Amino acid sequence: MSNTHSEYSAKERKEMQTSAPRRVGLVLVAWVSTLLLSKLPLVIARDFLGTDIPWINYAWIGLALALWVVTFVWQPLKPLRSYFLIMGVILLMSFGFDPLVKQSAIWNNLFVDRSPMVILFGERALLTLESLIVVMILLFSGMDRQQAFLTIGNLKAPLDGQNNSTDKRKLPWSIFGTAMAILLGGLFFWFLSSQNPTAKFDISTVLPLFPLILASAALNAISEEVTYRAAPLGTLFPVVGPTHALWLTSLWFGLGHYYGGIPSGPVGLVQTGLLALLLGKAMLDTRGLGWSWIIHVVLDTVIYVVIATTI
Repeated sequence: MSNTHSEYSAKERKEMQTSAPRRVGLVLVAWVSTLLLSKLPLVIARDFLGTDIPWINYAWIGLALALWVVTFVWQPLKPLRSYFLIMGVILLMSFGFDPLVKQSAIWNNLFVDRSPMVILFGERALLTLESLIVVMILLFSGMDRQQAFLTIGNLKAPLDGQNNSTDKRKLPWSIFGTAMAILLGGLFFWFLSSQNPTAKFDISTVLPLFPLILASAALNAISEEVTYRAAPLGTLFPVVGPTHALWLTSLWFGLGHYYGGIPSGPVGLVQTGLLALLLGKAMLDTRGLGWSWIIHVVLDTVIYVVIATTI
């Protein structure tokens, strides 16, 4: 591995070079499969066709695993094998493992009939466990921690990620990331507060819950950054390049918040998709999840504080 986190490893450069002649086909397959594995089919069915797809969860899992199997039969798709495997694991965690745990006696004893913030913390802890399973799959597939962005990264890397650049005018992530965390945190608080103008921020209500809020935000941020960004991004970008990998993972993440997100719907898609672009670029530039986690923690803390004032 290079001595700077922002540079591609020799192995990654070789993979991108050797896949160049068939890059167009791989990019096309990656786009089509990612869109099919996203909530886009569900959005089209519900919002445009006025129907539903009750079996969509099983279809997503089956498609991801089928694509993974196909890579063993059709060699041109072999570079996407790790990506399809990770997508299948993520979907199995979301629609198989997660509901199974929440129906267990242990979960009921720990979190049923508890306060909303305690339930929220339990759900974030479960998501953390699921992210650890994803990490084990990544490492088992042969990726190291830096290839999978499972390091802090270079927090002072420039925006273009080229640490060997001699241009001193390039803005470092240490400044840009700090500014984004403060700016977006303020915008999120304003937006969420405006959605419920009758709610009043009461520090006496939030303060006793703040340790639980902060812990929930930290767990949610690291889990989502590992599972929904680092894992797919790390398996995609050596195959289709950083630009396509960034847009694919960001659109997939944004569509994931179309239903049930905060916010949801078209606004949630655009807002979360743009945020995913920022956090994904932070990963690519710094070669780690440090800044994406920090910014994510700030935003989740704001969201959970607003939630705590409305319960």
